[in-house]
Amino acid sequence: MTNWTRYIRLFIFGLMLALIQPAYGQPRDNDTKLAGHYFTKGQFEKAEIYYEKSFKKYDSQLYFDRYFLCLFYQEKFSEAEKLVLKRIKRDPYTIGNQFKLADVYKETDREVEADKIYEELIQDVKPIQSRVDKLGETFQNKGMYDYALQTFLRGRKIMKKGYGFQLELASLYSLLNRPSDMIEEYLNLLDYSPVYVRTVQTYLSRVVDFETDTELVEMLREEILLKVQKNPDQEVYNEMFIWYYLQKKEFTGAVIQAKALDKKKDENGRRVLEIGHVCQANGAYRQAMKAYQYVIDLGSKYPNYHIAVQSKLSAEFEELTQRKSFTNEEIAEVAQDFEAALVDMGKSPRSLGVMEQLARIYAFHLNDTDKAMNLVNESLELPVNKSDVARLKIIKGDIYVVSNDIWEASLLYMQVEKANSEDIIGHEAKFKNAKVFYYDGEFDYAKAQLDVLKASTSKLIANDAMQLSLLLQDNLSVDTAKAPVQLYANADLLLTQNKFDEAIAILDSLERGYPFHSMVDEVLFKKAEIYEGQQKWTQAVELYVVVVESYAHDILGDDAAMRLARIYETRLDNREKAAEYYKMILFEFSGSLYTAEAREKYRNIVAEFN
Repeated sequence: MTNWTRYIRLFIFGLMLALIQPAYGQPRDNDTKLAGHYFTKGQFEKAEIYYEKSFKKYDSQLYFDRYFLCLFYQEKFSEAEKLVLKRIKRDPYTIGNQFKLADVYKETDREVEADKIYEELIQDVKPIQSRVDKLGETFQNKGMYDYALQTFLRGRKIMKKGYGFQLELASLYSLLNRPSDMIEEYLNLLDYSPVYVRTVQTYLSRVVDFETDTELVEMLREEILLKVQKNPDQEVYNEMFIWYYLQKKEFTGAVIQAKALDKKKDENGRRVLEIGHVCQANGAYRQAMKAYQYVIDLGSKYPNYHIAVQSKLSAEFEELTQRKSFTNEEIAEVAQDFEAALVDMGKSPRSLGVMEQLARIYAFHLNDTDKAMNLVNESLELPVNKSDVARLKIIKGDIYVVSNDIWEASLLYMQVEKANSEDIIGHEAKFKNAKVFYYDGEFDYAKAQLDVLKASTSKLIANDAMQLSLLLQDNLSVDTAKAPVQLYANADLLLTQNKFDEAIAILDSLERGYPFHSMVDEVLFKKAEIYEGQQKWTQAVELYVVVVESYAHDILGDDAAMRLARIYETRLDNREKAAEYYKMILFEFSGSLYTAEAREKYRNIVAEFN
């Protein structure tokens, strides 16, 4: 460290002392006021005079500190040394004074004497945690990491029992670029107490990049394995292995470890179920289903049985619909699995999730609204809570929309909104009701409701409301003709009802009848959505590309880019192309709602290629 750098750091320290003077409750006479005034202006020669008076008058450590700094900044090292030696003789326990003396020694080329002070401070530190902490932190704040390390190691030795400064040592090993020792100390904290497992995982996730730090990740694996072998009865290290596998996205290993730990701890499948949910959220459906099956095989008497059945069916359906292509026959087979599960479990509040999802499958995928409505009505007859009722009424309203009975849907949405006006589910109902009026051509009323929802606490609802509101605002202000917007709304309703060919026909007629209308980008985007519903991925991509390249400045630009990224990743198995569009969202649509998801996806794909 250069002298100039040291002076700057000391000056900043002194300035902070001056600024917080009132907090110390120090006397404030004219001398101290003048001292502070000159000190903050860097006029140390003048400040010295007044701080010397204040120190002699009040014998305060604070005024001593500033008096010393004034001498130090002026390079009056001889006077500073005499001053601090006298202070130490009178008060040998304030370690800050020892550090001041060491600073003088270093500035006068007496490094050996300075080092001797540091070594004596470490050797003489008392076996009290707060004393060790203070000395170690002082060294660390001065950038003297080796001495800080020696302090905490000395503290561990003399205190023998209790907390061994594992976190402090791990932090120092990180600063000293000693990753193996860093990892060992973090894991040593679990030897002290397994209750710190979440703390250890949090710290490790900050210092280990599981996507790029290959060597460090392998080092962590070896250290955890070593701990497991040395401490076979310490279940916390098995838990660390599960966490490690999840960070690495090695879901098979996570499930295997979770099963082993579940058997050892008799957790009734709780942990395995949680791991299954993590696998499903990451698209690892096969591993998720294995986790759920383990819980199911424990038997129906176990507390997690019903949720495991529901989760496995959900994963099975998601896995099918995420394929490049699937048929109605395949969906019907999955629906049969749902039906079989309901026969096995019976229709009760515990199987409500299965009934809900099956109703959605019948209504929105198999076009069997009668079966869907019967299931929802049966669910509403069960002894369910208020939030369940609200959710079921929204599903029932959605089924009415698919059945083209939009005003019956509106009544249900209004009931849910009124009963849950302050909750997100109430906002969802309000948005769906606004869309009913939009479908029916009541654009002014619909827009008024949508504008209120822009402030929703749900980002997704707020974003959807804003997009539809802007569509109405931009395209109804162009001229007084509502016909193009009504045609578009009709196509939107048909898409919701899975009447894809009819929706395409209406959009085609809109394009022919109004070739220069401002809705061109919305029409292209809606057509692409319809092609997605028909599993015509190539046609959808072509239209989304036009939206991204020709209408990127409009509100649908980031939506089109995200749709392209997802199609390339999950449907066309072209992860490199998907990465291009995730990157586009990050750099060209930085304020997008999709930024967080795009960043994670992009990093994962790039890590695979590297």
